[in-house]
Amino acid sequence: MMWNVLVCLGLLAVLLAAGLYGIQRSTVRIYNWNGRRFCYLGRAGLYRKQDGYYVQMRERLVDLSYTTLYQICPSKQFVRRNRYRNLTFIAGDEKCLLPVEECMRQSIYFCG
Repeated sequence: MMWNVLVCLGLLAVLLAAGLYGIQRSTVRIYNWNGRRFCYLGRAGLYRKQDGYYVQMRERLVDLSYTTLYQICPSKQFVRRNRYRNLTFIAGDEKCLLPVEECMRQSIYFCG
């Protein structure tokens, strides 16, 4: 009986660790400049299309923003594999192309 509980808890821990790894690998952290420093807003999905990778900022993150200056930070593994590629940052109807770096800064106005 106790053995079954330990096996189930071990499997649950492995599944949670794999889920956390998947979330960190396929998302980017988005920060916003508040006048003194960059404040964490949340995570946004990192998607792949035929012409490259893109990040679409949700309206909820825009509502939490102080200014239009954002910092996008992907995982180190993503940066290492895609160093010389571009990332499209989408905020509503606005789009901008950024070279992949550890932390990319871009001022963009959300309209949409």
